[in-house]
Amino acid sequence: MLKKLLLIFVILTFSSIIPVTSYAQVIHEVKPGDSLTKLAKQYQVEKNNLAKLNGLAQSTQLVLGQSMLIPGSTYVVQPGESIWEIANRHAIGKETLINHNHLKSSMITPGQKLSIPRPQKMNIWTGTYFVPKDKNSNAWMLSNYKNTLTSVFLFEYRSDEQGNLIEIKENQAHKIAWKENLPPFATVTNISEKGFDPDLTHKLISTPWLRQKFINNLYSLADSHDYKGLVIDFERVHSKDRNNLNQFIKELAAKLHPAGLRVMMAVPPKEGDQVPDHSVAYDYQVLGKYLDKMFLMTYDWHWPAGPSGPIAPIERVRATLDYAVSVVERSKLMLGIPQYAYDWTIKGEKRSGTAYSTQHAIDLYTGYQSPVHYDEKAAAPWFRYVDNKGAVHEVWFEDPRSLLLKFRLVREYQLAGMGCWHLGLTMPQTEEILLEEFNVR
Repeated sequence: MLKKLLLIFVILTFSSIIPVTSYAQVIHEVKPGDSLTKLAKQYQVEKNNLAKLNGLAQSTQLVLGQSMLIPGSTYVVQPGESIWEIANRHAIGKETLINHNHLKSSMITPGQKLSIPRPQKMNIWTGTYFVPKDKNSNAWMLSNYKNTLTSVFLFEYRSDEQGNLIEIKENQAHKIAWKENLPPFATVTNISEKGFDPDLTHKLISTPWLRQKFINNLYSLADSHDYKGLVIDFERVHSKDRNNLNQFIKELAAKLHPAGLRVMMAVPPKEGDQVPDHSVAYDYQVLGKYLDKMFLMTYDWHWPAGPSGPIAPIERVRATLDYAVSVVERSKLMLGIPQYAYDWTIKGEKRSGTAYSTQHAIDLYTGYQSPVHYDEKAAAPWFRYVDNKGAVHEVWFEDPRSLLLKFRLVREYQLAGMGCWHLGLTMPQTEEILLEEFNVR
């Protein structure tokens, strides 16, 4: 389940996270002796551009295993590397890399230059959750990231038990979004003082007259605030409310669609209609008939309150997509991309986690000079460090290797697009890979 409540309070320093247009798709894994100066010389690029592209200061000392984006399409083979390793890192087949470079075998030597093939760009629809701040911050964020977005989902509106919506201080975010040609959606959650509240959801959608009142209020919200539509983010819904949830979405779509308003919904990852059993309430097949877009929350297989591990292991993401495309039109599906890190403090058998931006994870492992490891099975990077109190921490996050693999899933499964939680938690590499892989509609 998405732990949004942990992330809403992240203090964001976004002035340094500015996309750099450099057409980068080469991924270099830092080896012993590597430095920004050495890589800049080896790949014949400006050191300043290389640092900015990877969210680093020019004085940063690189760490072993760190994933670096390099401008251009030429990769320089490093000592001990295999053709399979390089191909896998760039999310392509070994034979594809061999054939593209007209190699007679898989034998390669250090210093050899390989051309990394790029697939033709795919047109996609992108949307991301947006937590409004003050007016100036809203304007900066939406202007800065507009080239990577189709729309934004303002987070978040809530309802009381009588179906009355609680206003948010969005500080003209929806007006600024329209000005930037980013049609805004209102995100409506089932959050109460208890967190994501399944009992609140049950009250709102199980009684016909209250459900209708709630739907009328949702319509009024979208209409009066000039939203393009709604994103329904009801989490932890009781299994007994499966039919109620289906009926709610059916009636909501019937109310909004004639007015040209759209209905989206965020749903937990499922690998079958009854798998996992705690997500039975989310009937992909029926919901997919009425929704304009379905946002798959393909993340949080590990979360702060549980054991440490990969946030979005690739095999679980694939299993979710295999099921989703079997019951929902591909043109309606959006892949959820985690753009945050989880940091677990490890004390014996006890582990407690916190959330922060991916960029902060980069700052931590470079600051502590902690080697970055890569779990090949999960396709996920992680590292450990010891804080100034002597506590051991384990951090899992996303980097260019893991992101590129997930982006290629959008292409492989021919999905409508993708989105993330939430705007501003990304790192410069994310925007670069996105714009190199896709044409954002």
